[in-house]
Amino acid sequence: MAAILAAASIARADSQNEPSTEPSVIAVNKTWPAVVNINTERIVRRTVQDPLDMLFNQFYGAQVRPGRQISQKIMSLGSGFLVDPSGYIVTNQHVVERAADLKIQVTMTDGNTYEAKYIAGDPKADLALIKIEGKTPFPFISLSDLSPNLLGQTVLALGNPLGYGASVSRGILSALHRDMTVEDIEY
Repeated sequence: MAAILAAASIARADSQNEPSTEPSVIAVNKTWPAVVNINTERIVRRTVQDPLDMLFNQFYGAQVRPGRQISQKIMSLGSGFLVDPSGYIVTNQHVVERAADLKIQVTMTDGNTYEAKYIAGDPKADLALIKIEGKTPFPFISLSDLSPNLLGQTVLALGNPLGYGASVSRGILSALHRDMTVEDIEY
């Protein structure tokens, strides 16, 4: 009888220590479907001059050949998260800057890929809003029920910036109401 009680006690203790019931694991599983990978590309065109032609021009005053036009594809990777079931995504402005020239592609955690359009952004805050279209509502993280942000509170950072899959970091909220000035911009 004692062995049965001991086994039941161990089973209860094991179920309480089950990793899948850990609060951070539950939070990641709940929010991960709303995290996206963002892949952008744009074409930059510029005129380049042969250095020897520039030297010849400097000494003889005449341009031998006109500059050549080159095109270069610039790619950017980043991460973001859906904040609305209709497809609005918050990301960093530096990921989608110059969006008028960009092809923005969003990959969901389930592997589905969507073309996105740039809606708005703020370079100083480094925040941007983009939108994807889908036939069904998207999973999203509601910004209406935010955490109280208590000093020492556990915080999680989820992302998929390189397109390899889940990236999760855990830490604590180490400061509140901290101001910082960088190049005359106050954050």
